[in-house]
Amino acid sequence: MTCLGAPFYAGWGLTQDLGPVPERRRRAADGHPLPRPDLLHLLHATLIAYPRYFDPISHRPCPPEVVVERLSKGKSSQPGLMLRLLSKLQGGMASHAHLWR
Repeated sequence: MTCLGAPFYAGWGLTQDLGPVPERRRRAADGHPLPRPDLLHLLHATLIAYPRYFDPISHRPCPPEVVVERLSKGKSSQPGLMLRLLSKLQGGMASHAHLWR
């Protein structure tokens, strides 16, 4: 796979990187090389370890397995006013991402 720019998965040897990759992804602050994760470690980090999932039925945090089960069975809550307002808020904040990145 080829990467333009430097997404979070660039610089780990899993892609052909065409853009500059930050040195912090290659070396630790003391200068020693960082370990390179393989594809399975990257998938685990991006789909299981890092994200926080929310169960639309129970309205509580849940593990990824619950989300997969809900998606496979087609069960979800009905969209309501709160989800619509949250969507609008996220859209409005997206143009200001430079403030916290």
